[in-house]
Amino acid sequence: MSPRTAGAGPVLMLKGLMLKGLMLLAVLLGGCGEVYFYWQAGAGQLDIIQRRRPIVEVLADPRTDGETRRKLNLILEAQKFASARLALPGDGHYRFYADLERPQVTWLVVAAPPLELREHEFCYPLVGCLGYRGYFQREDADELAARLIADGLDVLVRPVSAYSTLGWFDDPVLNTFLEYSDAYLVGTVIHEQAHHRYFLKGDTTFNESFASFVEEEGLALYFGELSGLGPEMLERWRLAQVDRALFRSLVLQARANLMELYGSKAPDDQKRAEKARILADLVKEYRGRKNEFRVLDYDSWFGRPLNNAHLVGFGQYTSRVPAFRALFKRQSGSFQRFFEEVEALGKLPAGEREARLDQLEKELDSHHPPAGAAG
Repeated sequence: MSPRTAGAGPVLMLKGLMLKGLMLLAVLLGGCGEVYFYWQAGAGQLDIIQRRRPIVEVLADPRTDGETRRKLNLILEAQKFASARLALPGDGHYRFYADLERPQVTWLVVAAPPLELREHEFCYPLVGCLGYRGYFQREDADELAARLIADGLDVLVRPVSAYSTLGWFDDPVLNTFLEYSDAYLVGTVIHEQAHHRYFLKGDTTFNESFASFVEEEGLALYFGELSGLGPEMLERWRLAQVDRALFRSLVLQARANLMELYGSKAPDDQKRAEKARILADLVKEYRGRKNEFRVLDYDSWFGRPLNNAHLVGFGQYTSRVPAFRALFKRQSGSFQRFFEEVEALGKLPAGEREARLDQLEKELDSHHPPAGAAG
């Protein structure tokens, strides 16, 4: 375990009181399962806090290896960039480093009905109902997944390397970030700071698509303006963007086919059989076009049995990105004005907000032919 932050005693006491208050709230609001969920969440967050060290201290420590030092400096640089150029929060975020001594921070459970592309929601007292639930231990996530499967739902359990507490805590950089490429690392900083900038209570797809768009646009600016990164990294990032666009096009087409199927009047047994065929065709098409991917592969994504939860999880991060891109174009590239418009969208009733997002997507489609829509 890493040493505690010097002088952090009062801060830890305050955080501990906040965590105990959250656990007490769980006792008042939920049954035994809910109590345990908040208990493990509080204990996991407290463990992270206790492992934190200021990044400046880690950088000054002669025991810190060269690659960790380089990547922590990259994160500091990315954070300054995000604050200066993307109007994202810069204070009180990613000032610490915590080594969790494991390759992931949490395990996420996503579920969906077997014949609907609709996320199963989990409700929380502070942030509303969201399309996922996270656990610090894999066995806890698997236990929930088993219960959801027994209830007839499609379920996905996946590891998570980064998350945001939305300002409730001073989120540290985690060792789970550092195994990834520089581009992924910078993108993670931007994505999580976007959540820190704005979060709409109770709308997972809005929040994740918003942060994904800010990440994509921010990375484009980052690579365009910081010439010191080198041509090889820039070229790899460009190729990765093409690979991601191809992956999205494959999955989005399968999603469209499934949505049409689920909306039809076919009997449920026929829908289940056709669903299996559509998902099998998706895997087959990926394998047939694998040589088109230049620097990325999605073997692990396609290597497990696919179900609605996989496609719902994918949609949370991507389905509304085109709408946010159209909104950004309307603001002529001003992130500050873009965030103001996002906040205005968040104030609309859910139905009106969805209609507005649909309108923005059509606006973007009118300026781009369908062949390019997948990117």
